[in-house]
Amino acid sequence: MGRRIALGLAATAVALLLLEGAASLAVFLWHARMNVWLPLPERAHTAYDPELGWIAEPNARVPDLYGPGLSLTTNARGFRNAEEFASAVPAGVTRAVAIGDSFTLGFGVGDADTWPARLERECLRVEAPNLGQAGYGVDQSVLHYVRATRDFAHQVAIAAFIADDFSRVRSSQMVLYGKPVFRLRDDQLHLENVPVPRAPYLAPWLTQNLRLLESLRSVELGRRLASAFGAERGAYVPTPEDETTRVIAQLLAEFARTAHERSATPVLVLLPSLAGVDPEEFAPLPDYARAALREATQPALVKFDLQLDFEAVPTSQRGALFLTGPRSRGAGAHYSTAGNTLVARAIARRLDDAQLLPPGACAQGSPGVP
Repeated sequence: MGRRIALGLAATAVALLLLEGAASLAVFLWHARMNVWLPLPERAHTAYDPELGWIAEPNARVPDLYGPGLSLTTNARGFRNAEEFASAVPAGVTRAVAIGDSFTLGFGVGDADTWPARLERECLRVEAPNLGQAGYGVDQSVLHYVRATRDFAHQVAIAAFIADDFSRVRSSQMVLYGKPVFRLRDDQLHLENVPVPRAPYLAPWLTQNLRLLESLRSVELGRRLASAFGAERGAYVPTPEDETTRVIAQLLAEFARTAHERSATPVLVLLPSLAGVDPEEFAPLPDYARAALREATQPALVKFDLQLDFEAVPTSQRGALFLTGPRSRGAGAHYSTAGNTLVARAIARRLDDAQLLPPGACAQGSPGVP
């Protein structure tokens, strides 16, 4: 009798364990059905990089990446340009290289409609190599610029950043992909998390959906056991805001110094981005970024803030500057063709005013939605 009771209790316990496991799996699958992340579009044209985390592959051609006819092309240097560029600047040409994140890369639009490509059409005898890389922060963009222009002459270097690019400086991850991070030691920049961990790049679906797996009780149990035995790897602590201010200021100074060493004028462009989906509300710069911009004065750094250019567009037309809703195709609230054109015209006008381009090189576009 006692044995039967014991077996019955054991069978019940096993049944409950199976039920608990099935319920946990069912909840996971239900949650995953609504929240699973598909592979990022960038994975179609990027490769792992031990210093930068990831970088665009050279000679890539991804037809219809952002929709029918909206292809992405890179040249032999990995720039988003169909044409190749000589190391030396051709006679009579002004070369303005553009660095930044996906807003510079032109996420969501075709090759001909990124703002660097539009800048070339706005201004005669201007080359605008597009070094933009999706997901980059200020730190990665500056590292990329230093490396990519060692043998690449240019007269103007444009660093175009949205508000979020300054926040990315604080973290060693971007959508759970590893990236380098700068910290200060004796008030000097010190690069950490390099070589960047490669494992997250090898399993993109797992990397992008790792948070979903945390809803499984077995995963939770494993983490608790790892923590109990001291084997759990601690989460990276974001760089404190006061340190971030000094890191950003030194990164911008490094960008400016490198540009001057290469006989180029450094230009910092602040690109407006939306705080959400409302075209009336732009994302504010973090306080630590504002403080860094006040500090970043040496060497000379030309600064353009384009928010007033976007605010000058009537509210009823401002939504057309961004890819939102059904038009976004996963591009979030990046610039539409109209938004990229507005940026190109605003930069062209300011470059002209700053006498960084030959007189009369740029056409004067209308101030409204292009």
